Amino acid sequence: MFSRKSSFVLALAAGLLLAGCSNGPDTTTIANGGIVVNGDNVALHGTGGTEAFLDATGRLVIDGHDVAVDAKQQELLKQYYRSARAVREHGVATGKAGAAVAVQSLKNAATHVTGGDSEQADARLDAATQRIDQETSKICMDIQQIRVAQKGLASSLAAFQPFATIIDGDDDDCSKGS
Repeated sequence: MFSRKSSFVLALAAGLLLAGCSNGPDTTTIANGGIVVNGDNVALHGTGGTEAFLDATGRLVIDGHDVAVDAKQQELLKQYYRSARAVREHGVATGKAGAAVAVQSLKNAATHVTGGDSEQADARLDAATQRIDQETSKICMDIQQIRVAQKGLASSLAAFQPFATIIDGDDDDCSKGS
């Protein structure tokens, strides 16, 4: 279980994480700006200044030119797009969960000061912090799905090479608790 101090730190970190990933009400950056989700648009920023755009249909536009893809590549592009959008949605949910922990931490502190039922207050705080864990694990799984799509596209579509390393790391990073 989390202590009150670690719960507050966790809530603060979640809030800062969300603030650092958001460039506006509908914009989220992933992988240091390698992926930018802005509303329904997903932009990729690759090596050498190469820029690509994905849409929900699996359309890929690189440096202003449509790229021909086969059915398997189109499915991978759709997966990439969906997963990038999911990172944004789950990031927002993580931020809200962090805010809830911050509020619950204040309530918990007040309960301890006023001599209220501290066990019940601690249980509510623990439940709120577990929600952060649940939401961050969803983000991790979303990143994993992007990585899988990225690897498939990089190995089957030469035009995708500038974007082959936007998400790096192991496929099982989530299971390692990262």
